[in-house]
Amino acid sequence: MTSPLYTRAFWIACAIHVTGGMSLAMFLLFPLFVRRLGGSSVAIGLLLGAGEAASVAARPLVGLALDRFGRRRVLLWANGLNAASFLPFLALGRLGPWLLAATVVHCVLWGALFASYFTYAADLVPPGRRAEGIAVFGAAGMLTNGLGPSLGEVVIARAGFSAFFLTAAGFALLSFSLTLAVPVPPATSAAGGATGRWRALADGALARVLLATVVFGMGVNAAFFFVAPFTRDLGLARAAPFFAAYATTSIVLRLVGRRLLDRVEPHRVAIPAFACIGAGLGLLCLLPRPGVLVLAGIVCGAGHGSLFPVLNALAIERAPARLAGTAVSLLTAASDLGAVLGTPVCGALAEGVGYRGMFALLGATTLGGLGVMAVDRAIAPRPAEG
Repeated sequence: MTSPLYTRAFWIACAIHVTGGMSLAMFLLFPLFVRRLGGSSVAIGLLLGAGEAASVAARPLVGLALDRFGRRRVLLWANGLNAASFLPFLALGRLGPWLLAATVVHCVLWGALFASYFTYAADLVPPGRRAEGIAVFGAAGMLTNGLGPSLGEVVIARAGFSAFFLTAAGFALLSFSLTLAVPVPPATSAAGGATGRWRALADGALARVLLATVVFGMGVNAAFFFVAPFTRDLGLARAAPFFAAYATTSIVLRLVGRRLLDRVEPHRVAIPAFACIGAGLGLLCLLPRPGVLVLAGIVCGAGHGSLFPVLNALAIERAPARLAGTAVSLLTAASDLGAVLGTPVCGALAEGVGYRGMFALLGATTLGGLGVMAVDRAIAPRPAEG
């Protein structure tokens, strides 16, 4: 008999994801804070690129900690430190090394939480319903990508950036409190040592999934961090309609099609999903035409909503069970590596050729993920029939 998916532990995990995700999603407006301090698009790209680079470098250690010390302990530490990481921004009034240091610390903790959330969720999901479970769990977090920036813009407009950072810290503290209720199973043994661990993961099939995830991260990062400053340059008062449409589409797609993700061959989902993300980024070039901001959010959200659960499920499926935490950490690191590569380039392109040129080039680059998954479909082993 198949184990149930929608358990009390699963819904607690979703609540932790929503509250912690609100603090992380509000940080998508960080470029506006950099602008307030006098920073350019290049400065935004360099700050976030450095933060994401540190996050990627730390991710293998996060995976090791998840597998060795257990999900609950890592979640508690990461949530608590995440709340504290917003406080230094209250004292920063100019660009400089202290802003860089605060950004790096926050991004490392962001990455640790991202990996911890999805590793814990994977523990709770029956193998036969893995994509469905990750889709629903991810929808809880995706909800925050619409609510977080929307709330953040209102808080900034009415009370300023200090209230904004304090609000984000408050959500992180709430997530920390909910984590105390986590009934986590014992940590999986990470026997075999570092050499054995990496040998077990050094598989071409997993590497192709990670490469596709790097491309995915580049496209999503461009949408998340550069839409807000682009709308301001165009004289649009809010970027929130893009994020709201993005999140709503992703959530509806995951909830309505959640069971199909485990039944449909994964490449039949991943290939058109990459096409959607590329098309959505290209649509942003048409701003400020009426309706384009919402339409671009819908198309990008459709791609993201179906793609990430499939990539996550493939990564776990292609790694040894005892290394699930490390596999998910590598997957999230691959997504952030896309941000590391893409953020400085996006900032430089925005300065050099403008935001429209930048979004057009990133949209075309994202189609590279479509190619990776097409190759993977051609050479990946087929499951046995019957």
